[in-house]
Amino acid sequence: MRHLARIWFVLCAVCCVLCANAWAAKVEEINGLTVVYLEGRPYDIGRQHGQLLRQQVQAAVGQVLRHFRRYLKLPLVRTLAANWWLDAAWGRAAPFIPSEIWEELRGVAEGSGVAVRELYRLHAIPERTYSCANFAAWGRTTANGRLIHLRNLDWNIKAGIQQYPAVFVIHPIGKRAFVSVGWAGFVGLLTGVNEAQISLGQVGAATTDLSFAGEPMAFLMRRVLEHAGELDEASRIIREARRTVGVNYVVADAKARRAIAMETTHTLARVFAADDPQEHAVSYARPLPDAVLRADAAMDPAIRDRQTASRGDPQRPGLEDPAGSSAYDVRYLGQAAGLQARFGSLDPLAAQEIAKAVAPDSNIQSVIFAWPDLWVANAGAQTPAAKGAYHHLDLVRLLRRGEIR
Repeated sequence: MRHLARIWFVLCAVCCVLCANAWAAKVEEINGLTVVYLEGRPYDIGRQHGQLLRQQVQAAVGQVLRHFRRYLKLPLVRTLAANWWLDAAWGRAAPFIPSEIWEELRGVAEGSGVAVRELYRLHAIPERTYSCANFAAWGRTTANGRLIHLRNLDWNIKAGIQQYPAVFVIHPIGKRAFVSVGWAGFVGLLTGVNEAQISLGQVGAATTDLSFAGEPMAFLMRRVLEHAGELDEASRIIREARRTVGVNYVVADAKARRAIAMETTHTLARVFAADDPQEHAVSYARPLPDAVLRADAAMDPAIRDRQTASRGDPQRPGLEDPAGSSAYDVRYLGQAAGLQARFGSLDPLAAQEIAKAVAPDSNIQSVIFAWPDLWVANAGAQTPAAKGAYHHLDLVRLLRRGEIR
């Protein structure tokens, strides 16, 4: 009798685990957005992703890689050339990619039917091409002191990734839950926020101080949200990482109502606070109280000296003024002017207006974090994201797994 009771207990436990896993993964359509809930170990998260979005993953990966293969105008060999271009970056990074990412990608491949090598190529693209705008404002700058974090992702609207958007709500075992605003098939992170109210965005900042032999930016950003509970932790993770290419970050803490800008290259990293004294010494900087903002031009002299972004020239002595580049004139100065004009009254709707004003034709995603609210706009076939409709989500509800339980 006791033996039968033990067997019954084991069977019940197995059934509970299976049921929990069955209910953990789900897709919801909320206010025009596809929201995907994933949970568990890395392989399980990847397999859920691949199974739930099987058709979208196949279409997204095929669409983007076809674009880059066509982009290299080399008849007969362009597919081979594009594959080599992406495989080379992935191969250099491979020793530094966390084992959890390899497992998750294997799960996505098995769940979706997409070859895992094609997924590797998709995830090599952010190291090669990107450009954006970011700001965070709070305290005296906003209408009620609430922290507002704007992130425009300006990439390549012709690649078509914006046709397959998804908001992922991920509960990895042993790590912080987080929300990634991304696309089907992509397990890295370029825009997101975690349960500790840390939000993160990036701006590509081309530099000669780079190496693909490091942890790819999109995986580093994900690691920040999986582990960081406050700004100092987030900063430390980025500073201590073996980084790859030039990236400027804006990292915000809605709970503490504070944010930082970070400028990084392969070997250098610099942290800036609001109204930072060092920015006051830079002629082209526009430091502001209770706000940080970035496009691609660096404010740190050592980092700027190595930049090719925004008219930078490492071969010439001295620091080049970025004026005349659209990244600086439109994205950076546009954000600064928008914040100054709305000082003391900035709210999420005003942030959308700033996003629209600085968005180029390549703007594929625009996101506004104002905890517990999240607004997401995705580009159309030819319409920049910020010039379209923003859709609202409740972060608290999302991180409670929606209506799953």
